[in-house]
Amino acid sequence: MPTKAPPLRTIQFGRLDASDEATDDPGLLLNGYLDYREAVYKITRGLVWYLLGPKGAGKSAVLEHLKLKWADRPDRFLDSWDLRAFPVADVTQIHTGQMSGPSRTQSAWEFLLLLRVVQSLLRDQSLDAPSEFWSLKAELIRLGLLPDDWKLSVSRWSTSSASFNFKVGFFGVNVANTPVGPLEIAAVLRAALERVSTDNHHVISVDGLDSFFLETDDEWSSLAGLIHAIESVNRFLSKLGLNVTVVAAVRTEAFEALESTDSNKLKSHSVYLDWSPSGAGTESKLWELVNTKVSVDHPEMTDFVETYLKTDIGVGPFNRIPEYFLGYTRLIPRDMIALLTHLQDAHPGSGQVSEQEAVTAVRNYSEQYFVGEIQNNLAGVLADKPTRRSKTNLFFEAIKSVEIAEFSIRDLSLDLDGELSPGEVRQLLKQLFEIGGIGIRTRTAHYERIDFNFRKVSPVAFNPRKTFILHNALIVAWHKPRS
Repeated sequence: MPTKAPPLRTIQFGRLDASDEATDDPGLLLNGYLDYREAVYKITRGLVWYLLGPKGAGKSAVLEHLKLKWADRPDRFLDSWDLRAFPVADVTQIHTGQMSGPSRTQSAWEFLLLLRVVQSLLRDQSLDAPSEFWSLKAELIRLGLLPDDWKLSVSRWSTSSASFNFKVGFFGVNVANTPVGPLEIAAVLRAALERVSTDNHHVISVDGLDSFFLETDDEWSSLAGLIHAIESVNRFLSKLGLNVTVVAAVRTEAFEALESTDSNKLKSHSVYLDWSPSGAGTESKLWELVNTKVSVDHPEMTDFVETYLKTDIGVGPFNRIPEYFLGYTRLIPRDMIALLTHLQDAHPGSGQVSEQEAVTAVRNYSEQYFVGEIQNNLAGVLADKPTRRSKTNLFFEAIKSVEIAEFSIRDLSLDLDGELSPGEVRQLLKQLFEIGGIGIRTRTAHYERIDFNFRKVSPVAFNPRKTFILHNALIVAWHKPRS
């Protein structure tokens, strides 16, 4: 007789935030992790410097999993640098002795990253280093260059001359008894790193950039400087043969929007956490992710879909629950986990999920999770800080008030005339497209298609003159007719 499936309410799917999962259920993140696109493997090989993907795609999960995986390894070191609430714009103001601009910003980030590299290596008891290196450590500590609070230090260095008085020179770089700045210190650090070696592996992970919307020029300049500083530092470390890598998690749209003549070169060291190529059916890698999570507590369960989601349905174009569920996500892990969590409330038992229970789960997920997630992703986009919150709320209410799911920018402009400028409407509408809240409908004499940013039928760019359509979850949450 077949074994009865466990009640769905007892299944652990993980948390919406990887850092919460690492704290609350580390075993699930460690043992129930799917290494999509071999991101973790490529980081450990030093092949990846940038983790790219939309918010909720699992970038932080890669780094949190690696941190847990290495926690008990004496030969592995992961230094997490969370830039949430970090004064990234202040980095552009750090005085390096150069003229203000991209070169100075990159140099400032290189200065900070090299300090983090040295700080990580100082924890390595197997580090082979000359006595001069340990003297340098003492000076760096004395001068506050290996701080516990990096936010405070960067804020201080950006508002002062950022000069430091070394008592002695190091590694042939003449810095003794003269005030020196970040450029000279970076030269000392590079010279010091040329004299050390270790068989152990170090990763400095830079995360938390999803919290920045980069609406100011200084923030965009700072992110560009960080991306290029990571490339410069990694190439230097690789040339030395040091098994040390700096890895950053960056939103795809932010990475691709940076002005750079070397973007294609940087992409060769990137992993894109794009889950859409595996489709929106039972073959989607998102279901493999679910199976991997579920198997931690229930190793006997090899196919979540077969266990709970085999019932045929008839909801719109969908006749199977797996396709129906994915049709109401943006094909990212965060949406999937949120939807399955709502499914547990609608169907806590062990049997097959019914059509009505699936519909209830999608409705609750759409109203209680998806709307808020989209709204949160619009916050901070506009540059005018005193008015942007009220203007963003007005824009969101205008989107919510469209009569049908299909609309144009003209429909919004009529509602927002005198409240938001045309440029602000376009800016928020573009962000709504980037985060998957709306898609673009294209009609010609020969074909018709709908393209979302997370599921493009063909290459498509945002165009304010196009016709837009709400995401399925917004249609359900706001009870909009499709036409």
